[in-house]
Amino acid sequence: MASLCRRQCEKWRGMRQNRVHYAHFSGIATCRVSGVLRTRDISAVLAPDSRMNVGDHSTLLIKSAARRLLDVRLPLIVDRAVEQTIQDEPTYSGGPVSRDDLSYHMDRTMRLALTRLVGDDIPDTLRSAALEVGRIRAHQNVPLSSVLHAFRIDLKTLWEALIAEGHDLDAGTRADFLERSSLMVWEAVEANTEEVVAGYQVARGNREEMRSAAFEQLLLDGDHQQSSVENAARLLGLPAAGHYVCLAGRFPIPRPELVAECADRLDASGRVSYFNWFAKELRGIVHITGGGADVAEDLAPLAEHVCAVIDADGLADVPRVIRLARMTLHGRTDPGVARARDNWLHAVTAANDELSNAVHDAVFRPLATLTDHERNGILETVGDLMAHGGTTADIAARTYRHRNTVRKRLQDFTALTGFDVSDTTDLATTAIAFTVESARSNDLPSRR
Repeated sequence: MASLCRRQCEKWRGMRQNRVHYAHFSGIATCRVSGVLRTRDISAVLAPDSRMNVGDHSTLLIKSAARRLLDVRLPLIVDRAVEQTIQDEPTYSGGPVSRDDLSYHMDRTMRLALTRLVGDDIPDTLRSAALEVGRIRAHQNVPLSSVLHAFRIDLKTLWEALIAEGHDLDAGTRADFLERSSLMVWEAVEANTEEVVAGYQVARGNREEMRSAAFEQLLLDGDHQQSSVENAARLLGLPAAGHYVCLAGRFPIPRPELVAECADRLDASGRVSYFNWFAKELRGIVHITGGGADVAEDLAPLAEHVCAVIDADGLADVPRVIRLARMTLHGRTDPGVARARDNWLHAVTAANDELSNAVHDAVFRPLATLTDHERNGILETVGDLMAHGGTTADIAARTYRHRNTVRKRLQDFTALTGFDVSDTTDLATTAIAFTVESARSNDLPSRR
């Protein structure tokens, strides 16, 4: 908008130099306000003497015209701006802002801008008008871009009204009037804009703090405190009952831009979501409607990080499910958004450290007596079986070992540890031990 003002100012300077009649370039003033100031009216208001320069003269003319707008023409200007805003900005045509709401606050912010323009002291009743609009629109979830668009419409409407007030000035006076009025109107509206942005940002910050606190409280005691569920539902804009997909993710470096992309995708799919950072961990919930629970495509931006998702039945079930999802991250090294059912062993090992460590020691401590070469060989073979399953032939093919080598290593493992991987119970115990080992090292043993 500043560049637009500068371009128009340059046009007006050229007009003043060339003494071109205003009718030739009056396209910008297509919006006329009836009862404009005539030359004789302005003369009655202001009769400059020889000591007053052109700039001072024009400034007083502009302030006089602005006072006439403030005292007489404001309702008409507000009506015009309301119509233009509803027509040009979709958020105001069918969103949370009613016509009466828009008209009331537009009247207040235009009064504030014109009061600044006139140079009067700002009444206490108007001093915080723009700040209040910013706060209100933030609580109404009106995008800041839409709020700023409405203020640009204010600027255009006031500018055109002021131009119309000075229409009958002589060409030389009019040129300076137009140039100075563009800058003065822009400065007055810009002061409003700065305040509305400040109010919006403060309100959004406070609102986000409240939403974050409500979500944290939900995770803390929502499975046994109905009040926490109801508070979270109200502040997050989510139903207490319903189908949810819960997510937990490990992020050594938080990546809010990835979460924003997911939120945009979910919003485009008609799904309401909420994400929250806790240290190096991401937690989120997605409300699912219509039966389909597959959100993999919407969460694709998180594919390079270790994430887990589990279904929950209502907000009261979210705390338990988030805990489970976090447990399934324990020891996982493969990136991607995975269903918890594919990683239950990680949850089991994370649930009880003392028990998990005891199982790990039972399997791995006997191997400590071997040389590094012998130990790594057994871990390679048994680790491949734990990761992929299959027959001796399958393991041999995947590890590029002879079948006899694979058989020998499995036999040695049983002899040393007492666990026979052909037995279901022993296989499960060994799998838990290897999951704990993976969590400790963040990598499965490599073949030497």
